[in-house]
Amino acid sequence: MSEAGRRGGDLFEPVRTRRAFEAVVGQVVDRIRAGELREGDLLPGERELASSMQVSRPTVRLALKELAEAGVIEVRPGRGGGARVASVWIPERLLEAGAPEWRAEEIFAVLEARRAVEPRVAQLAALRAGREHFEAMRRAIDLEAAAAEEGDWRKIVQADLLFHRRMWRAAGNPHLERMMRDLGRELIPALEMAMRTTEDRAWAVEIHERTLAALMRGEMPGIEAVMDEHMSYLEIICEDALGRRRVREIPDFLKGRPAR
Repeated sequence: MSEAGRRGGDLFEPVRTRRAFEAVVGQVVDRIRAGELREGDLLPGERELASSMQVSRPTVRLALKELAEAGVIEVRPGRGGGARVASVWIPERLLEAGAPEWRAEEIFAVLEARRAVEPRVAQLAALRAGREHFEAMRRAIDLEAAAAEEGDWRKIVQADLLFHRRMWRAAGNPHLERMMRDLGRELIPALEMAMRTTEDRAWAVEIHERTLAALMRGEMPGIEAVMDEHMSYLEIICEDALGRRRVREIPDFLKGRPAR
């Protein structure tokens, strides 16, 4: 693991909403969940954050206070101080929209959209990932394994998404990454259904281990197979939890299998 350090303001982007306070909190939370900010990293100073996000310094100060009270960052005053990431685990109250109560049709539609895109993103990641990308995915799996040992399903959901976000980043296409990030937020209700038992939590760690191994080998059929297994497991759990099957069956071409 590389040493923690001060991160630059280019990690953040201008706020384009009137709810500036929530947007500043949301950007910091998002960068932590994406693995771009790690435990011990020092955030830019208030002035640089305000300039990067194009908000006032009092707004930044309030946002940092909220994050500190939630235990996400630690603020130390004086020379050599600043706001430092204290934990990569985000309290539920700070997670944007948490896990909305969606209808079964909406959840199944999100799972279908994932099938249409994520296996190709995974294959791009295998072609383009460097050592640093694989190491980032490895760290996400280690966090997930620790959370599984602890039995905290909320932390496992965060670590699960972190693994996928590092894989999406490794694909090297910011448009696909942004598309998958939006889809990932909508996957949260499904992921929460899938992390409630000891067996499910252990399986989540194991499938990510095998996914990473397939990515590192760069073997496209192997990536296709492990992604199909990965997605099928979640789909079956959702059908069981929701007490109904999908109205529309998944076509063979979305399963990575030749059409009959």
